[in-house]
Amino acid sequence: MLESTTINKNSIDLLLDEAPFMLNVSERNSLFNAAMFESFSHHINNNELFRNYCNNQGFSLESNQIRLIDYPFLSVNIFKKKKLYSVSNEKINAILSSSATSGKPSMIGIDSVTSKRQTVASAKVMSDYLGDKRRPFLILDEDPLVSNSVEISARSAATRGFLILASEPNYFLINNNAQLSFDIDKFQKSIKHLNNQDQEVCIYGFTYVLYHHVIKEMIKKKIQLKLPENSKIAHIGGWKKLESEKVTKEQFVSDVSHVFGVKKENIFDFYGFTEQMGLLYVSVGDGPKTVSTYSEIIIRDFQTLDPVEDGKQGLIQILTPLPHSYPGISVL
Repeated sequence: MLESTTINKNSIDLLLDEAPFMLNVSERNSLFNAAMFESFSHHINNNELFRNYCNNQGFSLESNQIRLIDYPFLSVNIFKKKKLYSVSNEKINAILSSSATSGKPSMIGIDSVTSKRQTVASAKVMSDYLGDKRRPFLILDEDPLVSNSVEISARSAATRGFLILASEPNYFLINNNAQLSFDIDKFQKSIKHLNNQDQEVCIYGFTYVLYHHVIKEMIKKKIQLKLPENSKIAHIGGWKKLESEKVTKEQFVSDVSHVFGVKKENIFDFYGFTEQMGLLYVSVGDGPKTVSTYSEIIIRDFQTLDPVEDGKQGLIQILTPLPHSYPGISVL
């Protein structure tokens, strides 16, 4: 329940004060709906393009009862074409660029308010799954500080978010003329050292990089390790390439569990996207993704865009009140 001392906080801050998966449905809906109304109010009042779009959709904040399904949504592709800021240019202190695996990248302007909210939300979700105790991170990627690769910048930006849980980061991939290679000897020595200390670790990598450059290599060489008790595997993104190689999620989890000697419930698949950076959707083992307190998902019919019944497929509308500098609060 909310304490009286929080009465001066805005609805979005109140939402972020909560743990990501602890509220009951009634409490969560009340907080989330209030935060979405507040966020829409900010963007409509401070972003002329977004205000005109909402007006053209026949949407008004003056309605007595606004359901989540009533909020208009932007196609995620709009951020590839338009610079949509709800704050002055002077307040933008970072530009995020999406990985652009399907064409032109989205360019998202971030201010200090948005950055803080993103950090709080992602940290709470990560801690819920990985624990809030700092531990060594064994990063199965190249060190961005010594890399000349252009591609690493996108991966590096995502990695930095996870390192708030790291006592120390160590990198085990080497870039030789744009070709990644895995330093198996260094990795095995690190695992042996950590086992001797009985210190739990987190192995982190991008899904495709982890599987293609590490797991397949270790299977080929018949190397099987045993990580310290309660160690975790965290991986993010990169399923398109694995799917093209016919590697299923079930096979991925099984192979990772076998190579590293960890239980499947200690393997976590994190998903997020640039247009709503800070929101993380996590699956345990080969299970489904979960939605935190800080966002809501509506599935809409491919043709009519009406909400569909549970179990039906469609386009994904994701709502969140977190973005302050740009109207990425309801995207399709």
